[in-house]
Amino acid sequence: MNNLNRNKEIKKLWRQFLHPQRITSTTGTVVALKPKRLALVECADQNACSGCSGAGNCCQKGPGAGAKRIMADNIPYAREGDLVKVEIETSAGILDSDTVLYIIAFVMLALGLALGYGIAASIAVGIPAAILAILVGAAFMTGTIGVLRFGRQAVIQTALARIVEIKEITPKDRA
Repeated sequence: MNNLNRNKEIKKLWRQFLHPQRITSTTGTVVALKPKRLALVECADQNACSGCSGAGNCCQKGPGAGAKRIMADNIPYAREGDLVKVEIETSAGILDSDTVLYIIAFVMLALGLALGYGIAASIAVGIPAAILAILVGAAFMTGTIGVLRFGRQAVIQTALARIVEIKEITPKDRA
């Protein structure tokens, strides 16, 4: 029984270490619907935003005094005017850190160097083994950085805040 509890604790810590952590949620009104299942949600200015690591990056000033607008992933497909609950991910796990990005890129560089040298040694390609190894390694590293850096930005941008519940539906009937 003791091992079972320890394993559960280890799994819990592992999940917290690797995956984004939600530390705040708020309610707001959907003001506009955007393409790709996004919605612009207007919320009252909260004190939680000041301690957030993403403060100033995920929200904009709203038209009213003390109002903020957040671009959120519209999972339940709320409509304009709906009162919704928004969860905001304020810290990312280790998988989103730049350090891990460069470690993975370095591993891919080493893999590319080994692969390039192996190809040049086993097949007569007419290029010295060192040059081919450098070219393949650089291609692997550049490709990895490109995919992880630019592909990740699209995911993080839409996953930073998300609508998790529709609290009050607009008076217009949903058909």
